[in-house]
Amino acid sequence: MQKKLLLILLRPLTSLLIVGSIIGYFHKYDFFLLVLLFCILVYRLYKDTKINPEKNKVYILLAGTFISAVLGVCAEIWGIENGYWLYYDLSNNRQFPYWLPLAWGLTFMFFYRIEENILNIIKINTLKSKVIMLVALSAILPTFGEIITIQLGVWIYTWPYQFFGVPLLAIFLLVVFHTSIFFFFIFICKKYNIKNKVFNNS
Repeated sequence: MQKKLLLILLRPLTSLLIVGSIIGYFHKYDFFLLVLLFCILVYRLYKDTKINPEKNKVYILLAGTFISAVLGVCAEIWGIENGYWLYYDLSNNRQFPYWLPLAWGLTFMFFYRIEENILNIIKINTLKSKVIMLVALSAILPTFGEIITIQLGVWIYTWPYQFFGVPLLAIFLLVVFHTSIFFFFIFICKKYNIKNKVFNNS
């Protein structure tokens, strides 16, 4: 069980390393990255629903991806317009890369798959335990991905108290972002009696 759990945790770190490096090296070509992330999104949606065709899963993945993308774009606009972070090397003096909405949307699928895989190995039924798991994942994984892209010159934060370029405030806000979406789907699944392994809080 420990080896399986370790493998589940190593896979997303490897994925973040690969995707973060690609974004880092090709960030000047943000339309190309938009197409690439769209292909990844379609592939993940197909694969995740084919391997485990749980009822209503495809709708949850699509809804979560859309909500994450919209809220992520709102957060990006807020941060960019207030000068909290800056993106580099974009054409026409833009500060908003084309690939950002898909990157935010993919985070929902990313976390869903990790949580689902963990729950297949470890029996976690209480809401408290699931929230602790999500808080830990959303504090570590996005931070790791951001460190890679920041070090490769994709963007920079202007906030102080940074950890390898990622401010502590940004880590806190990422945790709030992902846990808020988690609680939203907990509420929706409970209200409409939707059975789902990740969002069932019984």
